[in-house]
Amino acid sequence: MSQSFSSQNKEQNQKQEVLDQLHKDFESWDKSRQAVYHATEKSWGRLQNYHNDGERIYKDFSDTNGNSMKPFFKKLESLTRTARLEGKENSHPVYRYPSAYLDAIIHVDDAELWALEEGRTDDDIIADQQRTRRKVLEWLAREENSHVLKAMGDGGTDIWAHSKPGGGKTSFANVIGGIRMPEINNETLLWMLTLDELECLPLAPYMTVAVPEGVEYEVHTKPRNPTLPTTEIELTDVFRDTIEYRTPRDLMTKIVPGGLYAVLPDPLFRGCEKQTTATYTPAREADEPAEVTPLRDVNFAFMDTRAKDDEFLHSTTMVHDEFSDLVPLNPEADENDQNRKVKGYPVSQGKGRKKNLSTMTLSHSVARVDEGVREKTRWFVTMPKTPPPSASLSGIGNVPIDKHYINRFADRTGRAVIWRDQNYTPIEWPNPYRNYEFRGEISVSYPRREEALHAM
Repeated sequence: MSQSFSSQNKEQNQKQEVLDQLHKDFESWDKSRQAVYHATEKSWGRLQNYHNDGERIYKDFSDTNGNSMKPFFKKLESLTRTARLEGKENSHPVYRYPSAYLDAIIHVDDAELWALEEGRTDDDIIADQQRTRRKVLEWLAREENSHVLKAMGDGGTDIWAHSKPGGGKTSFANVIGGIRMPEINNETLLWMLTLDELECLPLAPYMTVAVPEGVEYEVHTKPRNPTLPTTEIELTDVFRDTIEYRTPRDLMTKIVPGGLYAVLPDPLFRGCEKQTTATYTPAREADEPAEVTPLRDVNFAFMDTRAKDDEFLHSTTMVHDEFSDLVPLNPEADENDQNRKVKGYPVSQGKGRKKNLSTMTLSHSVARVDEGVREKTRWFVTMPKTPPPSASLSGIGNVPIDKHYINRFADRTGRAVIWRDQNYTPIEWPNPYRNYEFRGEISVSYPRREEALHAM
């Protein structure tokens, strides 16, 4: 039975209500250098008088009670102030043990380290940085913070956050990877998306979605409010803008320093097989479901091209969600060369790290991941109510914390312990979801891929 006119009108009004809420919550910030570059035909060099997204993004995360994110250099100033007043031995562990956290998120290269060690903060390599980064570098150069500067290593970093579902991994990635990294380092962010849930929504007003060229896709939003309908939307109803890419290497020629990108996987896997010398089979070319390459496997090709092709060498953070599915323990030598891909991941990770590539990986379990990948990772973030990995777990090295220490921070969200080798420190971060009211899920689908899967 067809819907009555009044029913159709009601549903249309409800869908408009959903769209209006999205437009209100995710109003784009379009005045940055990165936004203007993607919206116009102006060259990157001609836009140097524009501010970067990282200089502005943290300001958006405030609530109705007047709480807001402080710029990171002011957080650093408060650490120094406490050390002056109470003595370094009584200062926050973040300040006492800088290799546990500050080295993971403040990224410097050899030339910058040399200038800082000699106190040459008026050198162009320091003075020409965006303000939020320059202030951090100037803080590092102070004599009282020399122990922090000595802990700084050059190149990229790798941070692995683990917890049970709902334990805080995603909010950590949004705040530390998506807000602090661009603010502190003018970092370029590549958030590798899964289709069923777009976990980077807090960053959407600053994000460009990289869409595989020529691929049909649909976007739907499902509000938690049961009175509101599932609604088909455009990516730009939520995200700032979109660009197209044909291969992973092609995308690396289109991204810019300090840009935040959400990357949709290419269901055709163009360029992936050549990049990784491993098998990728689209659904339309497979004879049975087992032959179809999982969409997440495009991450291997993106890691590989960033590590080896030298198309883009600016500091970059790549976020991988559901990490234990990407690089599982005991990978099989199956139709999709899973074993070859997984064993090649730490090789790309190591090479990329030398070229200013950082990874931020999120998983429920550390034990379910390949041993070689565990060996390459240097920083772990253990969420409250989450057992730290056992020191007997192969590839993990020394674990300097225990469950009792972790559970001291289980009384509130947005807290965890970050650790490596002998050093560890508790950290906390604000709620990244407080700047919008929309509650629900936004998902992407590829109709032709689904048709091919259903036809098998």
